[in-house]
Formats: sequence, structure tokens, C-alpha cells
Amino acid sequence: MIEKRIASCELRNSQLAILIVGLGNPLRGDDGIGPRVVAELRRRGLPEGVEAIDGGSGGLDLLRVIEGWGQVVVVDAADVGREPGQFVRFTPEEARLMEAPDRFSLHHASLAEALSLARALDHPLPPLVVFGVQPERIGWGEGLSPAVEEAISALVEAVLQEARGKQRATSNEQPATSNRQRATSK
Repeated sequence: MIEKRIASCELRNSQLAILIVGLGNPLRGDDGIGPRVVAELRRRGLPEGVEAIDGGSGGLDLLRVIEGWGQVVVVDAADVGREPGQFVRFTPEEARLMEAPDRFSLHHASLAEALSLARALDHPLPPLVVFGVQPERIGWGEGLSPAVEEAISALVEAVLQEARGKQRATSNEQPATSNRQRATSK
């Protein structure tokens, strides 16, 4: 299924400036926040020049999905040291993304491993912003916890503001800055 998304993105990314990628597995509780946000963004409607995709569990294919875009916004569950449902906006340069302990498995590579591989291969990446959402529970079971579900509206608004800001930034307007944060990817 990710192959269809990759092919679809490759056909369209030359025409679109901003890609929003929701990472996670909806069968693992709050880990499903990324795909849930993408579904909500699509329901509300995206601004022109913005595409949103469900990136699933990511993996190393994520590099192919994000290459060629002008800007990328990622939404994912992450241990950001906050209360469940709270989220933090950061860039990979502003955060220390922790690699998974089984980092040599191609089936479980996280965003951190994909970005590490890109750096090691000197693979150019578009500017990237991550919205890390503090999970309450990550384990087998469908549905988000009440705290994470309650955060969706504010999170979707923040992601849309980011996308709109990126559109303005491509038009020579100044993007917003953020405080440095530390995060641990799942």
C-alpha cells in the first residue's frame, strides 16, 4: 500500500509545495495519531498546494515519500515529556530523535532512523517540521485515548497554521520560529 502512496506522491509532488505525513499505526492506540490527523485534515479540506498522506509506520520508504517536496510536516506520537495529548512542534535539528533499539530491522525503522540514513548517505531532504504528540498508551488496541482524542482539533489547527506559514515562507515571508525541544521518537 505504501508503494501506491509513493507512486502517487512522485506524480504530484512536483506540483505541490507542502506534504503533511501522518505516521503511526491505528491498531496501537495513541500511535495512530498521525493517520487520524490526516483523516481529519482531509475531512476539513486542505489549502491549495498542500497534500496529506497516511505514512503508516514509516520505515525507510519514508525517504522516498518526502523527497522532492518543498516542505514536509510530520505528525507522530512521541515521548515529548508532556501530559498525554499535549504536542510539541520541532525540527530534527532542534530535537534529539532517539533511534529504536531494534534499529537494524527494516520493518520497524522510525523517523529517526530514516533521517539518520539520509544524513549518512548525504541524501538531500526538504525542510522538515515534526509535531510530536505525547501518547497516553501505545499497545495493541484500536482507538486513541481520551486525552489524545481531545487534542486533535488543536493539533489539526496547528498543522494547518504550519502549512499556511510554509506557503507564506515560499512567498518570501518570514516563517515563525519555535523554542528548542527534545523528543524521543517511538
